[in-house]
Amino acid sequence: MFTGYYPIILYPPLVRRLYTKDSKSREHLKASFQGCVQLPNGNGTAKQGVSEKQFFRHLLCTFLENLICQAVEFEIPGSSRRYSADFILYHQSSGLALDIEIDEPYAGDTGKPHHCIDVDDDKIRNRFFLERNWGVVRFAEVQVVRHPWSCCKAIAQIIARLTGDDSVFILLQRLADVPLQKQWTKREAKLMAKNNYRQSYLPKMGK
Repeated sequence: MFTGYYPIILYPPLVRRLYTKDSKSREHLKASFQGCVQLPNGNGTAKQGVSEKQFFRHLLCTFLENLICQAVEFEIPGSSRRYSADFILYHQSSGLALDIEIDEPYAGDTGKPHHCIDVDDDKIRNRFFLERNWGVVRFAEVQVVRHPWSCCKAIAQIIARLTGDDSVFILLQRLADVPLQKQWTKREAKLMAKNNYRQSYLPKMGK
């Protein structure tokens, strides 16, 4: 009934209308983004797992000319809650902003299911970022642990496609594409927790 695969790539409405390979148009794109991308309101307090720490190093090594931050928070209008982004990447020359998430199937300490395809929490969260002209890129945790450079290639390909800046993608294009990973239901996540699935790829339990 529920079928979907990682990586999940969602383009912001503004960039879908404006992206082009023409450098002059990229300048127009950056001007169009001014004031249309909601900025974070501070650093998050969520505990960072081993997968986030490792992938952050890969992002920093790969996207040297871009601003990359880890665990920043965004205010939710009308709520005391905040959304904490695993990573944000800001493409300096175009203004393209990406929210990059690592989705684990369950919490390591409690076994509580996370990021399930039959629960609407992530859809609501994705809509929050898209409405504020952020792109959303979601990887399954197993993808960034086992194939971090291929995940970086996927991000570089998005930047190249939407802004025309292929400088990073050219360096990574010979790498294999990140293998697709099936999304999971709440029932499947519970079964994965029961079988300690995350221990099959994590050096130690993350979040």
